[in-house]
Amino acid sequence: MTNDWLIGGSRSDSARDRLYAVATDLIAQRGVDAFDINELAGRAHCSRATVYRHAGGKGEIVEAVLASTSTDIITEVRAAIIDLSGEHRAITAITVALEAIRADPVARQFLRSRHLIGAAGTVIASATVTDLASELIGIDRDDNAVAAFAVRTILTILIWPPSDAEQEADLIRGIVAGVFRRDSPI
Repeated sequence: MTNDWLIGGSRSDSARDRLYAVATDLIAQRGVDAFDINELAGRAHCSRATVYRHAGGKGEIVEAVLASTSTDIITEVRAAIIDLSGEHRAITAITVALEAIRADPVARQFLRSRHLIGAAGTVIASATVTDLASELIGIDRDDNAVAAFAVRTILTILIWPPSDAEQEADLIRGIVAGVFRRDSPI
């Protein structure tokens, strides 16, 4: 693709980036369930055809917004755990991830979606999510059962939050104990 002399890059890339930025704002303000291609086109001052041509349909746009939001959250977690290992790394990774997800306006809207429970299955089945969980928590990437356990329990905390911070800290320590001391008798 050739660069446009006026915008200093690809027009298609620029259009897509702008549409994703507007979509991110819309989802942060109104939620995933209320996100609408017509409203996106209106806010971006373009036609629906332009939206579909450059950014895809609703599902593709929502996925792109979620991926961008997730990247920011993962970067924050990585920065928090850079020099940590073992259980301390895992506790910090889970705690920071939960805080970052809850603090991000877009991620909060995904948690409020009526489709969250259905989408949780996709998250749990994702090899990418499992690999990221393994990396961030500091466990063996080949131990899929442990990574899946961690992802499922973190989702549970997000979907059904504990009543207070102390209870959440206890749950996080329980997750970590399950991950790192699973060979000990119950």
